[in-house]
Amino acid sequence: MRSSANGSAERANAIDTLAAACATSFIIILGIAAYWDRTIRVLHVFEALPYAAAAVLSRRQRKFGYMLGAGAGAFWLLTAGTLTTFIRNGIERFAMLLRTGHVDRLDILIAVPAALSAAGLVIFSLWGYSRLRDKSWRDLGFFIAVTALVAGFFVAIFAVFAPQYLGMFSHIFGS
Repeated sequence: MRSSANGSAERANAIDTLAAACATSFIIILGIAAYWDRTIRVLHVFEALPYAAAAVLSRRQRKFGYMLGAGAGAFWLLTAGTLTTFIRNGIERFAMLLRTGHVDRLDILIAVPAALSAAGLVIFSLWGYSRLRDKSWRDLGFFIAVTALVAGFFVAIFAVFAPQYLGMFSHIFGS
């Protein structure tokens, strides 16, 4: 029989593996979307970087990795779910697929697995973080800073590689 400490480490590793798997599946989805639309290829290469770092660092049980995963996943969910209709339209396409067996826009349907991957990344990153022994209230400030850094990075790569999509942020920045 294994000790409870060892069992706890195995659960933590499973949680970390799930966080990394969600980040990896999100990167694959970014790749598929970039394959379909060449205008976003470079954007998606750069967009994948925080997710790749989160996957590696969460497997190593690093605070920064958990915060990066939670922040990047949450930012994507915010933009795709509230600043655009991408997730809602993807769910509509999924319902169409279930009803008819056909879907008219795979490039929109892909929002469903993307949202599930991003949500899983947020959940498993926060869960992984919650299991750390060296947590402190200062981590909240660190998490806010990491999330702001991720958001700034994403807005910057949109500005450089896909400025046509910056309109989704207009009500946030008041332009």
